Amino acid sequence: MKRVSLFLILALCALGSLGALHFAQWETSLGNFVAEIYDQWVPITANNFISLTNSGFYNDLIFHRVVAGFVIQDGCPQGTGYGGPGYTIPDEFHPNLFHNQAGILAMARTSAPNSAGSQYYITLAPTPNLNGNYAVFGKVIEGLDTVLAIGQVPVDANDRPLTPVNIHTLRMLDLAIFDVTPSDSTAFHIGVDEELMFVIEMGSGLLTDFVWKVDGVESPGMDFIFETSFPNPGTHSVSCLISNADISHEIVWEIIVEGSSSGENLIPVSDLRIWPQPLREGVKIGLGSADADEYRVAVHDLKGRLLFQLPGSLKHGSHIYWDGRDPQGKRLPAGLYFIRAASGRQSQVKRCLIL
Repeated sequence: MKRVSLFLILALCALGSLGALHFAQWETSLGNFVAEIYDQWVPITANNFISLTNSGFYNDLIFHRVVAGFVIQDGCPQGTGYGGPGYTIPDEFHPNLFHNQAGILAMARTSAPNSAGSQYYITLAPTPNLNGNYAVFGKVIEGLDTVLAIGQVPVDANDRPLTPVNIHTLRMLDLAIFDVTPSDSTAFHIGVDEELMFVIEMGSGLLTDFVWKVDGVESPGMDFIFETSFPNPGTHSVSCLISNADISHEIVWEIIVEGSSSGENLIPVSDLRIWPQPLREGVKIGLGSADADEYRVAVHDLKGRLLFQLPGSLKHGSHIYWDGRDPQGKRLPAGLYFIRAASGRQSQVKRCLIL
């Protein structure tokens, strides 16, 4: 298990894209639950909800509408279903988002298009008839039993709970995932012994733990970056459990490995060193290894993509000086990069922060 310092997290946050996966927590009179908010797919809808949540808009409201087997609804400051924030937002849809299960979070509106404001609902069952009409922007990932319990409370003829279900607080949790490389949305194919790099770009105000596993077995990783290869064909998995004081979230990749082994698997270099850190004028990149292999040194961005190789090569006891510039002599922008040393048999990645 590794820890990322607040300084590095903030550097990643500054470099991340505007879209992200955020998390919100409800504390209600019937229990708590957490939902993931899809800022990366529906930014207008998600950012409206995030902004209202951060302002305290939803605190001390009630679920004013409960329809068993259908939805629970909140977001009316009057508690009647007729109130809102004083403005409306456009309807926003994404092809990956459907009303396909209980716990789907979406914007409520009137019969008029583009009339949503602050009211939202959470489904109690699949409701495909709502697809394409109401903007989905999240999903409950913890405490769905609480949501379903709210959906069973006694109500009056207007679907209003006879005993109010209070929302004591609704807050955004201090974790945001900006990007995942490679994408975890579909399985993908690689060859036997083909090296694969996983990177999770994120921002957080808290120290964050990362636990990487390959086929369910914990493996050491470099915080938010992990590198591995697979010597055997078949279907494999790589997962990363991300957690801080607020929340835990797991990302899982399905990997289909094809071909046969060459018998020359990459293994970690014994000691790759970069000093001094962070890079202001330049750094030395050195290597300690028990063999006589030569290592090429490459610079990668936060997504693990190769930017360029540094001239020359490394051997045990030698070093390369790098001034933070690309092959055209242009200095790289301030931020976090990854330095990879690799021979035909061995490989290791370490980070380098440029100021």
